[in-house]
Amino acid sequence: MKNLKHNLAAILIGISSFSALAQSSTGTLKGQILNSDHEPVIGATIKILQGGSLIGGTSTDADGMYTYKPLNAGSYDVLIQSAETQTKKITNVKVSGERTTYLDESVAPNTFDVIDIVEYRKPLIDNTFMAIKEISGENLAHSAYDRSDLGSVIVNMTSEATRDQNGDFHVRGGRGDATAFIIDGVKSPNISGVPSLAVENLAIITGGIPAQYGDNTSGVIIITTKDYFSMMQGQRMRHNYIIQNKERVKREKEAIQQQKLRKKEIEEELQREEQSKNQG
Repeated sequence: MKNLKHNLAAILIGISSFSALAQSSTGTLKGQILNSDHEPVIGATIKILQGGSLIGGTSTDADGMYTYKPLNAGSYDVLIQSAETQTKKITNVKVSGERTTYLDESVAPNTFDVIDIVEYRKPLIDNTFMAIKEISGENLAHSAYDRSDLGSVIVNMTSEATRDQNGDFHVRGGRGDATAFIIDGVKSPNISGVPSLAVENLAIITGGIPAQYGDNTSGVIIITTKDYFSMMQGQRMRHNYIIQNKERVKREKEAIQQQKLRKKEIEEELQREEQSKNQG
């Protein structure tokens, strides 16, 4: 009877040892899923495949973290899917039975609509008979000229316009008083009072002058000034660019900091696993 008890105890110890050995031979897959803005992807599906067959799966939490166990030691393919991001597949992920395997990934945003964007090109053949040269306020702001002399821009726009010592414009050799100035649709004696920063568009017509500009035999200089809304839009665009640039720099700094913290976190978890094994 005594020997029977000893034999039974030995069998139970053997079973326990085998069970512990079996448990220690399985590993764990952990990680974090972030998008291109270094933000956690919530609710992403993590599928674990081997040989084309689904082994198991899980999903990410509010911090983009996921954990799947147990996994037998071996190579796996990991599929990351989300409604907000593109599907990403990581092949040949080595899982060890002795320690936790970490797989942190970044996924690109999902694009539902494909928009073909092309730059406008002016036709080689102009269907109108009007000879016109123009410059936008945006291009004018990036041009090199005397900001206090808007007339210098007109002379540089076309070789058909000149200016004498008195400041009068001559288009195609015409008289100075044969050139008309139109500012916001109103005929003006000159353009000396228009600040360059207020110009939305500047144009000069040197031939084929439309009847709407009167009986001019030389040329027409047309200036459209910025209204309140266009100025506000320009200010908003500059403001948004500054804010977006600051946010981008901030995200990049936070991403670097998160990577450092994540690396430290993984190292601490691995150390705890190692200490737990040594104590066992």
